Amino acid sequence: MTQVQTGSRPTDVLTSSETVTMLRDLYIVSSAAAQFGGFGLEVSELQWAALADRTEAARAVLDREFIGDADMAAALRRLLQSCEYIVGLYTAGGVCPPAVWREAGRLGRDVYGRIDPGLKRGREPGV
Repeated sequence: MTQVQTGSRPTDVLTSSETVTMLRDLYIVSSAAAQFGGFGLEVSELQWAALADRTEAARAVLDREFIGDADMAAALRRLLQSCEYIVGLYTAGGVCPPAVWREAGRLGRDVYGRIDPGLKRGREPGV
């Protein structure tokens, strides 16, 4: 983890390439699915499979990676729990409410802002 100056205060930023790559992947996949689910549209089987895969990979990395910043660790865990909840609903044959999808999208943007401090609030990164 490295500290960078963002605005008026320093922010800790993850530097482990594996962790950063995993979180970017989870953010991209969960946000793409959330854009459909948040508007009540159907999420494709490919997106479900990718979300489940990236969620599992994120759990494996976060369980072994030490994150010194308590706020960042909490944000990452909230995103992961949200994704696990959504995947669990799907696996059980349930329907994920649009509000849960929107919350997952919000959590993803919060976490991604910590990975990429240049990300402007309210704007998605280029994919």
